Amino acid sequence: MEFFKNPKFDFLGKKWYFIGVSILVVAGSLVSLAWRGLEYGIDFRGGADVVLRFAQEPSIDGIRSALTAQGLGGAQIQKLNLPDNPGAHDVLIRVPPPQGGGDSPETAEEQGDVSGRVLAALRSGLAAEVGQAGRLDLNLAGSTEIERDLEEAFPNQQSMATAAAAAISSYRDSHGGLFKDVEEARRIAGVSPEVASWLRDHATAGGFAIRSVDYVGPSVGKDLKRKAQYAILGSLAAMLAYIWFRFEKLAYGISAIVTLAHDAIVALGAVSLTGKEFDLTVLAAVLTIVGYSINDTIVIFDRVRENVKLRRGDNLERIFNDSINQTLGRTILTTFLVLMVVLTLWLFGGSRLNPFSFTLLIGMVSGTYSTIYISAPVVIWWRTLVEKKATA
Repeated sequence: MEFFKNPKFDFLGKKWYFIGVSILVVAGSLVSLAWRGLEYGIDFRGGADVVLRFAQEPSIDGIRSALTAQGLGGAQIQKLNLPDNPGAHDVLIRVPPPQGGGDSPETAEEQGDVSGRVLAALRSGLAAEVGQAGRLDLNLAGSTEIERDLEEAFPNQQSMATAAAAAISSYRDSHGGLFKDVEEARRIAGVSPEVASWLRDHATAGGFAIRSVDYVGPSVGKDLKRKAQYAILGSLAAMLAYIWFRFEKLAYGISAIVTLAHDAIVALGAVSLTGKEFDLTVLAAVLTIVGYSINDTIVIFDRVRENVKLRRGDNLERIFNDSINQTLGRTILTTFLVLMVVLTLWLFGGSRLNPFSFTLLIGMVSGTYSTIYISAPVVIWWRTLVEKKATA
């Protein structure tokens, strides 16, 4: 498939306009990274993230008061707007790591059951919303807890208790994670009449349920942050060595590093400006951008190397311009296909994948742009600078 036949676009004739745009975008990204910084996810900052789903619109002030009363006043509370489930009342509670603490056994013991502490605080502070105390909460209890209570109630019918617990847990997970009332649980197909009768007298459907719990110790978060920096810097150094060795010219390696740094800074700046969470998935997206960008750059550099051998003595800028035109169809086709996948992932991948797909989307656009308007001018500038010095 050919999009163009013998294109003759003068890409490098207007290079200064695009270099000026790149300088402005990179400068804006650096300012955002220095001023706003990155919103680190739990992977890098440590602490705990507890996501709760409420049956009704929750009171943020009520949640904060309940947490403060139980010594969790430093927690951040945030309502979540989920594009894939707009009617859900989800709340994210971020519990910071202990001040001055590491990952000692004492700290682990204190912070290990963060979800338990949060639930205890909400049960105590929101008692009117939770339901009747002392009953089995079908919205909070796991399959094991439900099975245990049923085995105590029916000691000689363990198989019935196991089947009912599995049916209740499975039904709840497939219906939004919340029971509206106990009657809904009693009507489940796998619940026997004996269990249904017991649920009516000994169970309740509380006002909220746990959606997810993540906990990372503070020193583990710092270690992951340090390794993330090593991963990005290491990949750039490896690319420099590879390009330098493959093309036997330092100019190509320098150009590759400048191009990759450009793409990484633009992608991270977009994450900072939009306030999206920087976690391990976004780091993976940045490293993917590095690999994608260098792939396009190598294709053009290979064609340049071939044309330099065929057209000895010709102007280097003209050779680069012709090489970009000769590989333009391949660049457009590859970029279009990748963007289709990434755009679909961004639009329909859900809230969990949104930061990852958004970073990839920005990086793919920047990578294609920089391959044409950044990598080639840098090589030409470096070769011209070195040749002038050698001539002098």
